[in-house]
Amino acid sequence: PDSRGRLHASHASHAAVTPRGRVSRAAVTGDAQWLRSETGGVALLNVVTMLFGSNQVLIKTLETEDATSGAMDSFMCMSLRFGIAALAMFFVAFAQRRRDGDDTADAADGPSGCTLTCGAELAVWLFLAFMLQAVGLQYTTASSGALLGSLTIVLVPLLSLLDGRRISHLTWGSVALATMGTALFVGPNALQGAFSSFGDILELGSAALFAVQMWRCEKLIRKVPESEVVGLTCLQLALVAGFSFMCVLAEGFSMPLVLETLSTLAPGEWMSVLTMGLVTTAFCLWAEASALQNVDASVAALIYACEPIWGAVFAYLWRGETLEGPCAMCGAGLLFLASMAGVMASTQEKADTMPEPRAA
Repeated sequence: PDSRGRLHASHASHAAVTPRGRVSRAAVTGDAQWLRSETGGVALLNVVTMLFGSNQVLIKTLETEDATSGAMDSFMCMSLRFGIAALAMFFVAFAQRRRDGDDTADAADGPSGCTLTCGAELAVWLFLAFMLQAVGLQYTTASSGALLGSLTIVLVPLLSLLDGRRISHLTWGSVALATMGTALFVGPNALQGAFSSFGDILELGSAALFAVQMWRCEKLIRKVPESEVVGLTCLQLALVAGFSFMCVLAEGFSMPLVLETLSTLAPGEWMSVLTMGLVTTAFCLWAEASALQNVDASVAALIYACEPIWGAVFAYLWRGETLEGPCAMCGAGLLFLASMAGVMASTQEKADTMPEPRAA
């Protein structure tokens, strides 16, 4: 096994079949092996970006007066989505450990101390980022929040410099493109209103915390055995759900009032909550952690730059909303170009650092 607890391809053929004649988890198919490569990680992050875009529409539907039962409290929404996600990942982790129990003698052991520590740290960063974002949006406009939130793209490469990592000129150019694209996409009103209110300060803090969470996730997830990524994700989700519910109680909600609020949700709203919990929270956080084992955080941040584009696509499909003018279209084009350039920059950096073949 390598430092992340994975079997190299050269070992897979020797551990392909268990004594019971069944294929073990060490027997990795070609598709699974591709998913664990940098190319597979980039593809996975693009799927996550698309799903995060749909999440914007779901949250807007639940947390505004468009909801049948009225606007849902932001922390109540976080408690539900992360609670459902944690429960789903718990069953996945349980099933995984039952499956692995046939192949490993120590499968009954709980998660390692490293997994618990890493999961707890990432949960703190994630919760604080979401908390500042939720509170900040109460004091600023959605467009200003979107613009300030895009600063995560700039901050992740800056944090990577703290590790002594060299960031290429193409990557910095991609960051600049993404920033300009976001400014055009959200419109001139966002530029006029940004940095002018208490909410804007909170949104800026949220962007910084999301950047720290992504940067730390890249570093920490590479210390965790691959078999424990699901457990780490489950712990992270459960802690964020618990922190969010503490905020619900701190806002003055009593347990009877919480239950009454949940009982008034329409079936369509429950479907939105379940979709957020299972797909755009549980799956997306697991996929992000898995991808960051092989993809740099700065590249992931640039891929996420396309999230507003997917948000606009789903807003058009589900709510009939359209982009406002040619500036938004130009901004979408720049965001897409920045995302592609960021991936190309990463590929070029990897090629430049590969040792040259020795002469015969």
